[in-house]
Amino acid sequence: MHQPGHRTPPIPIKQITRIASDFFEGCRKTVLSPTLTEAGFSGSTTYIFTHKHTRRRYVLKQLPRHLSLEQILWTQNLSTFTHNQGYALLPVAIHRHGGDKFLPDATPKITKHTDGSLWQCLEYIDGKPCEVPQKHQTLLGAKALATFHKVASAFQMPLRRSFCGWRRRTQQLGTIITSEPELPESNKVNNPLHSELRALYTQFVRLIHAPETIEIIRGTLKHKMSAIHQPALKDCRWEHFLFSESRDRLTGIIDIDGAGWDDPAVDMARLLGSWQLENQTRQEKLVDLWPEAFQKYSAIVEPGADFSFRVQILHDTGIICGMDRWFHWIFKEKRQFPNMKLVLRRITHLLHAAPAAIRRLERSQTRLNRN
Repeated sequence: MHQPGHRTPPIPIKQITRIASDFFEGCRKTVLSPTLTEAGFSGSTTYIFTHKHTRRRYVLKQLPRHLSLEQILWTQNLSTFTHNQGYALLPVAIHRHGGDKFLPDATPKITKHTDGSLWQCLEYIDGKPCEVPQKHQTLLGAKALATFHKVASAFQMPLRRSFCGWRRRTQQLGTIITSEPELPESNKVNNPLHSELRALYTQFVRLIHAPETIEIIRGTLKHKMSAIHQPALKDCRWEHFLFSESRDRLTGIIDIDGAGWDDPAVDMARLLGSWQLENQTRQEKLVDLWPEAFQKYSAIVEPGADFSFRVQILHDTGIICGMDRWFHWIFKEKRQFPNMKLVLRRITHLLHAAPAAIRRLERSQTRLNRN
């Protein structure tokens, strides 16, 4: 999961325009017309800029403060590499005009504001996400991921290797079932939604720490899953996949800051799983919901052994781990997010989906034991 950040203090519009002008040679600030976009989970400020002369649009985005320069440069180079290979769905960062004495020479597509924040300017991708897909949209999404994975597998720029999605999941699940949960005190948080979040956390603890659930999770942890390890998007929920107005064409995939080395099955689990979470009445396995999407993916790139199983178990364990992370950020780290109602909605969806995910994990025990 792409780690959400803290709320970012607003920057005056004149300073925003000054930041944007760093990316345009000989461009007066009055030529750039900014529009603030709605805040998402990360808390990073994002503006859409229209160049008044060319009428071209760009996205000026503050980079999440928790990301290293190494990570930012890696995703920028990944996007440029895939674009040069003919894959044009990822946002491409444009070069900063001139040097920046506060940044190393290896960061030509980043500028630094006086408050220390880092910014990049991206080519704008038009389109809207599809919350409830038809079969055609799932096929387009699967095709986009498969093609990306095929192209990105040749990307050689090194990045500090991290555990793959399954290894991270098993570590987190092990911590969840062995840690003593602490119910947050109700009178120490100044948040109008705190009581609702606290009630959801109580439900989560009761569900996950039930003896039968702990036994299912312990059985799941025994599985040693072989996985491909290559560049993956990782944070590719349905909100990041943009479609044309008629929804017959995928126009782009945005917000790729969380990309890294992982099992490509993580991406399919995140995209199809997020679509399933939006439709709370459908609790089948992802391959049973959208078999054509898995067929489309496998027709384009070799997915490796037990692909649909890897996707499903990553999705089901991701539901549990996702709730745990959200509650940790809110109650342990006491983060404040730009849109807490959106956070509440996300957690509610995860909690609603958790019992079915646990049942699917239980049914998978036979296969895990056989392997």
